[in-house]
Amino acid sequence: MGYRSQVAFAIHPDKVSDFLAVLSGCQEAFDLCRYDDGIKTDMFEKGDMFVAIDGIKWYEGYKGVDTIDKFIADTIDEDNGPEMVRFLRVGEDREDIQECGEYAWDDLNIVPASINWTVTKLK
Repeated sequence: MGYRSQVAFAIHPDKVSDFLAVLSGCQEAFDLCRYDDGIKTDMFEKGDMFVAIDGIKWYEGYKGVDTIDKFIADTIDEDNGPEMVRFLRVGEDREDIQECGEYAWDDLNIVPASINWTVTKLK
């Protein structure tokens, strides 16, 4: 069965093409993004990308997970990186929460034991 998480991440329009290039090079990462709710666009700003996955085994050592985690870490490490991506993961344990990046900060956040997002009008 395994430990399951709820994961959501948003990518600024300026980084979407970079993320798509990463997905094109890793079928496992692409399949993860298509799982459950799948990939959505224009959620927080015109041209952005949003992925929400519920009940996923988000473990280090899985190629798709590692690929997405590396993209997010590399994006945040670049100049102005925190504003280009937002990543949230809530595990089964209330203490198991991971949060990084600042893109869509006001619209994509964690409320007790779940991830919440608000769709706003396109800019």
